[in-house]
Amino acid sequence: MDLLVHDDVAGDQAANLALEEALARAGPPSPVLRIWQNACCVVLGRAQRAAREVNLAACAASGVPVLRRASGGGTVYQDLGILNLSLAAPGRDRGLAAGLAELVTAVAAGLGLAARAGDRGVFVGPAKVSGLASQVTRDGSLAHATLLVTTPASRVGAFLSPAPDDPHPADSRRSPVAALRELGCEVSVAATRAAVLAEAARRYGPLAQRPLTQAERSWQERLLAERYRIGSWHMSGRTKEAQWTTRPALTCTG
Repeated sequence: MDLLVHDDVAGDQAANLALEEALARAGPPSPVLRIWQNACCVVLGRAQRAAREVNLAACAASGVPVLRRASGGGTVYQDLGILNLSLAAPGRDRGLAAGLAELVTAVAAGLGLAARAGDRGVFVGPAKVSGLASQVTRDGSLAHATLLVTTPASRVGAFLSPAPDDPHPADSRRSPVAALRELGCEVSVAATRAAVLAEAARRYGPLAQRPLTQAERSWQERLLAERYRIGSWHMSGRTKEAQWTTRPALTCTG
């Protein structure tokens, strides 16, 4: 398996999210792992409505941007106390999300937690420590997960809204969350990253570092121009997109 080495800028959240979609759209030459971080933001699933998911007043007061990603699944809060893990593969790999869930579960177990993979995430008892989502296109597949390491549940909850009284199919499936630190693991983000690398190497063999391909870089630039630099798309999911961006993914679930 390849390990993507890229000069990620945590403060450019839109570029980080565009790269996630670019990995699926470009179709990597071989399976690739990306480990990355985002500065403080809230990220909606592709079909979700911001007003139903996000405490918009709290985000505005604290300067927390609200963004959107191409995969399905629920809304997540991100900051530098959270590790993002992504697996991308060429073609239609519908088992990718299950493989990522197994990887995250094994990492948590290696840290001494009784973790289990559940619906849309990895849980320790009733608390979700990792949320997952996926996207399958004609050329490539993507599964990505957030792993709460040091960010407390109270901070996550401060920027997300409670479940609406009128359930909608696209709504997040809200669960209590907890960081690894809150569950008794005295780990840092750097140590957790090292644990992920070790588990990935155990499962997939040595990780060969590589930079972005030209196709991945080109897709990232196009997606930034057509979606991720456009505020209306993040807030509503709609904008005047070029035909190639509106071509639907085969699946978009989480």
